[in-house]
This record gives sequence, C-alpha cells and structure tokens, in this order.
Amino acid sequence: MTEPASLPKIRIRGLRKAFGAKQVLDGIDLDVPQGTSFVIIGGSGSGKSVLLRCILGLITPDEGIIEIDGVDVLRAPQREREERLEEIGMLFQNGALFDSLSVWENVAFALLAPTASPRLSRAQARVRANEVLAQVGLDASVGDLYPSELSGGMQKRVGLARAIADRPEILFFDEPTTGLDPIMGAVIDGLIVDCVKRMGSTAIAITHDMASAQRIGDQAAMLYRGKLVWQGPASSLMHSGNPMVDQFTHGRREGPITMELRR
Repeated sequence: MTEPASLPKIRIRGLRKAFGAKQVLDGIDLDVPQGTSFVIIGGSGSGKSVLLRCILGLITPDEGIIEIDGVDVLRAPQREREERLEEIGMLFQNGALFDSLSVWENVAFALLAPTASPRLSRAQARVRANEVLAQVGLDASVGDLYPSELSGGMQKRVGLARAIADRPEILFFDEPTTGLDPIMGAVIDGLIVDCVKRMGSTAIAITHDMASAQRIGDQAAMLYRGKLVWQGPASSLMHSGNPMVDQFTHGRREGPITMELRR
C-alpha cells in the first residue's frame, strides 16, 4: 500500500492580489515542504514582498488559499489563525530593531509580549536572549547595547537572534544580505543555514543576491509579473535552462524580461 504524501508545511493555491489596476500576484501555486529552505527570486515589483506579507497576514489577498499545517489561515477562526501565524519568525530587510529597547530586549521581545505562551519573566527572557545571541556569534555583553551602537552586520545578527528566540517552526528572511559586504553576507547566510538546521524549521527567503540564494536554499522559484515562471533546486539557479531565470541570475540586459515603467 502506498503511503500518502506528507502535507506541505505551507501550501498556496490560486493566490491573487491587485492594487488598483496592477495585478501583483496572479494565481500563485506553491508548496513548501516541512524542513525545506525555499528561496524566491525576482526583480523589484515582481510580487515577492507582497507574497510574504500575504502569508504573514499583513495583506489580505483577493483570492486563493494559504494553508499552514493544513489550516487555511485566510478562513480559519481567529484564534486558530493566530496560532498558525505565531509559528513564524521574521528577519526583516533593515533589521527593524526598536531603537528605544536594548539589544537583549529586542531579542526577547516576543518572549515578553502579553500574548506569549509561556510568557517568561525578564530574568528568564534575558537568559534566553543570551543563548541566541551566542548562537549568532555575539557576546552576552552586546545585550546591554542599543541598536544605534551596532554596525550593520551586528544589527542583522541581532535581527536573526530575535527571529529565532521563541523557536519558530517557520522562518522568513527578507533580503537578508542587503547592505552587507560579501564576506559579512556569507557569514549571515551561514548563520541562517545553521539556525534553520539546528531547529528543523521551514524557511522562505526572498533575495536578489544569487550567491546568497544558493547558500541558503534547498529549493528556489522565480516570480515575474506576479507569476511563478520557474521552480527547481537552488543549486541549479545559475544554469536552469529557463531563459528568464538565466537572464536574471546572470544580469543580462537582453532577454525575455523587460523593464516596466513604475507608476
């Protein structure tokens, strides 16, 4: 007897979102298996960030299904929807640290929230913050500093520590190497891979950085004008055989991808 295929951690079907006359997502179908690190590439305005925001519940799509662990978060009762979305940790492109909070308070933010389950005392949260700071290569003493006192690379590390502090089952990375030099970008990618593997999390990253995409990703997909035009192993990004992917990954001006006027 054939065993049924395992349920994807994230399953998306027929996802559409328009802003006025502009169709940003145009019928997205995507499966992200449990424990997979999935990278989404595409030019500016291709719909990558809108797709992430739809999954996070920050934007409501016009049509479609978004399932997490088999639960359609667009139609589930509020409490069940919140439980699924609480599984997600996020590393934002610019770090998005709170300037008025110390580093350790930034890292422990979700652990100290009134809705946290279990909610930790400040002393317990500080211990956990120190643990995850160590996992991203930062000494506990950094916890007493403020974001303005950190370099860009250190802010990314703190952002990653915050994303993993409450051990989420799903991690999202929004342009994780933007603004970093190539060496620090490789360091951050290595930390991301290590954290994902250690926790067994499912990850989705959006990026323009092809070196980063190959370091982070198991699987990859490309968005163009709101549609997924290719999916495959991240290791084949530079030699996919798809003319759109090849033009994008090699930075060629000539090809099927044309520049759109932004309105």
